[in-house]
Amino acid sequence: MYRKGDYVIYGCKGVCQIREVTTLNMEGIPKDRLYYEMQLVSDPGSTIFTPVEHEGSRSVMRPLLSEDEARDLLRKIPELEEEWIRDDRAREAHYRDAVNHGDAEAMLSLIRQLQLRRRARIEQGKKLPVMDSRYLKTAQDNLFQEFSIVLDASREKVESYVAERIRQSAEQKKKNPV
Repeated sequence: MYRKGDYVIYGCKGVCQIREVTTLNMEGIPKDRLYYEMQLVSDPGSTIFTPVEHEGSRSVMRPLLSEDEARDLLRKIPELEEEWIRDDRAREAHYRDAVNHGDAEAMLSLIRQLQLRRRARIEQGKKLPVMDSRYLKTAQDNLFQEFSIVLDASREKVESYVAERIRQSAEQKKKNPV
């Protein structure tokens, strides 16, 4: 059970801070059922309620990565290669699963893949498709905010670090294709 003040990842919503663990005074809701009252870090005016015991819920809630876990994950950027999924629906399902489950490694892999794909398309005079752009933005917003908090760094610093690691790994792969 999380406590007041804890930060969590809440599905595709991203980083939330728990403001209270409380009951809800609403008709049809058991008076003894506990809820987390959370606030999105990206939207201080927001309020999200979710049951403390949320079995069967589609939303995944997990603690933020530790500083060591975040640093380890950032070191893995060159290894996070995936096969491009050509089918738009299958690719979107893959993206949705990564984002909705708050899977940090899968989101970082998605970010790496889509940043490289966007760079290649720009060189061809094309844009990244809207669906890919939307999931890239969501993954970046959620993951970079998490990294920013756990590494005590600005989002801009996190974003530039990740972009540089992706660029370096792509250049290294061109030099040593095998």
